[in-house]
Amino acid sequence: MHLPSLVAFFATPLLAASSPVTPSSEIEPRQVYGVTSKYCSTASGNVPSLCFLQYYTSATAPTYRIALPSDATNNAAYDTILQIISPVAQTWVGFAWGGGMTNNPLTVAWPNGNSGQVSVSSRWSAGRTTPGLYSGATLRTLSTARNSTHWTVEVVCTGCSRWNSQQNGGRLETQSGSASTFAWAISRTAVPQPSNPSGSFPVHNNQGMFSNALDFGKNARATFTQYVQNKRS
Repeated sequence: MHLPSLVAFFATPLLAASSPVTPSSEIEPRQVYGVTSKYCSTASGNVPSLCFLQYYTSATAPTYRIALPSDATNNAAYDTILQIISPVAQTWVGFAWGGGMTNNPLTVAWPNGNSGQVSVSSRWSAGRTTPGLYSGATLRTLSTARNSTHWTVEVVCTGCSRWNSQQNGGRLETQSGSASTFAWAISRTAVPQPSNPSGSFPVHNNQGMFSNALDFGKNARATFTQYVQNKRS
């Protein structure tokens, strides 16, 4: 991604916002208060505008965005899109699709040097140990970028909407107005082998969670498909 588009990636205004997210007592005192909102990208060439559920806490923490097709249901798996926009001070970022570290798909990402490349890894943990590789969810990178202040990655996940676990029913909630719960973790400690998406990464320095309905991130199926097809990196 070139610098002008990277600036636009950061700067596009929010379209709607909800109330601040209340932290869970299970993860205090390190929980960071945040706000969920609707973010819509700017159309560019044959890449249409896509809308996301966005979670933002502060300028020093990553922003997370989630998109899905509007015809997704609770009865079948579907692809999802995740964007992570992280300050360069954060050396790796993790996103939990089921709201916690254990028994749900984890998407972990870290910058691979200063070139704008980002390593992404699908992980799973059954306990409070370093998450292992997870073959039940596959990640396809749509775009990566880096400037002097942030690094970004955008992936399509197949297998992050439903999974084999009893936690949260093992799925995201697609019914309008019904909340899904997500979690995140970040670290400022360097990853030992940044070019290796299967490698180890250090313990997180901070963590949190948020809940919101996915309505902000729903897009017409044709728009979602066109976006994925035309925004391959």
